[in-house]
Amino acid sequence: MSELTEMLGRIERDGEGVAAVFDRRYATSTDDLWEACTDPERLARWFAPVTGDLRPGGAFTIHFDDADTPSCRVVSCERPTRLVWEWPVGGAATLVTVELVAEGDEARLRLRHERLGDQQAAGYAAGWDTYVRRLEADLDGAALPEWDETWSALHERYRSA
Repeated sequence: MSELTEMLGRIERDGEGVAAVFDRRYATSTDDLWEACTDPERLARWFAPVTGDLRPGGAFTIHFDDADTPSCRVVSCERPTRLVWEWPVGGAATLVTVELVAEGDEARLRLRHERLGDQQAAGYAAGWDTYVRRLEADLDGAALPEWDETWSALHERYRSA
């Protein structure tokens, strides 16, 4: 597990807005990583409870601990390599793209959350950073990083990046 002084992702700015971007390798197969990213039981372990339909055109709701419950829409779903969904943030339809690539006996996760506003970027980057750490711990069977402590430390780093 990486130290909290290290940011695992980056924030990219362009004419279309801001994106939080992550590129991580995991010691598992793409099929297993796909299940970790799409199976409601597994999502609840490292991300949040998710209810609904994760098929193209389907709608699902993320149930975060802080009572935030965004209603999202699946744009595309290509098992086991690509999932794209719209996530409403502050009245805008942000876009999350998850791509999985096999690399030998490991799998690479490329995650991009785009169309964020400049004021939102550090918070979402810190959130995704915390989640990719929790995903790694879950896949390894290790204790998950504590959410508030991890997010708070990373949020300061992303804000000053």
